[in-house]
Amino acid sequence: MRRILVLLNPAAGNRRSAVAAVRDVAAHRSMRVELVVPDASDQARQLDEARAAVDEGVDAVLVHGGDGALSGAINLVAGRPVPLGIVPAGTGNDFARAAGIDRSRPRAVLDGLLTALEDDSPEVVEADALVATVRRPGHEDRQHWVANSVNIGFDAKVNQRANGLRTTPRSLRYLVALAQEVPQFEGIAFGHSVDGSARQEQRLALICVQNGPFIGGGIALAPHARIDDGRMSVSFVEAIAKPGLVALFPLLMLRRHKWLKPLSTREAESISIDVPAGVPVFADGDELAAATDSGCSVEIEVRPRAFRLLQAQSS
Repeated sequence: MRRILVLLNPAAGNRRSAVAAVRDVAAHRSMRVELVVPDASDQARQLDEARAAVDEGVDAVLVHGGDGALSGAINLVAGRPVPLGIVPAGTGNDFARAAGIDRSRPRAVLDGLLTALEDDSPEVVEADALVATVRRPGHEDRQHWVANSVNIGFDAKVNQRANGLRTTPRSLRYLVALAQEVPQFEGIAFGHSVDGSARQEQRLALICVQNGPFIGGGIALAPHARIDDGRMSVSFVEAIAKPGLVALFPLLMLRRHKWLKPLSTREAESISIDVPAGVPVFADGDELAAATDSGCSVEIEVRPRAFRLLQAQSS
């Protein structure tokens, strides 16, 4: 008997997709599995129930959703031997892209993951993760595991706005938010230190720290990034005029990186960033630090082989 924790997408509009996911996994009850499915209507309660289940003991965690749902799951399994299976049923699915998971047939992926879990020794691969620590004066440090990316600056503001576009189709939210944020954009003064180097002060549009190549639903900001090389990719985009900012993401989608002189990317193991007031920090599409009046500092490190990624089998 396998005891499997299933995390559903807490952001599913009227929960129809969550109910459908429950039906999908319930169809496998004839297999020798016990499914633990916390209520996804309340994200905080869902994660509390999930932590309790992992502490009691589970054979695997399956996450049914996109990068936001994965954010909760990675914080359950990182540093533990419990394997994580991903059913890419979200809008972006950027980590699933990086991991080579089939995004076109989530039901088939789910079937394959449960089939794999019937084996005594299911196939897993070890993947890296990032650890982000947020520090604010007068507050306790906040540490968070990150599967795919930490976004600070313009793209974080786009994420923040996209999360508020509840009436816009999910596939269009990022593009609509991008168009709405460009007219308000101003360059941001960051301080940063990469791998312990001397601190630099730069006026930038954004800083993005990535474990995998993609952000924003398939935009290859760091096309050479890998989730299993023990390194992270740090991208800096200089403060540029608004027309250049409008062209930035389409050119990235077309893989015309050599045309983007304001973009520079380097591999690293750690970075420390001073985030000024009014700038949010996002991790895997969820808000990690709000745009406060005082700002914050963020330290990010890569942790090689931080979790075990379950491989789906053909059913």
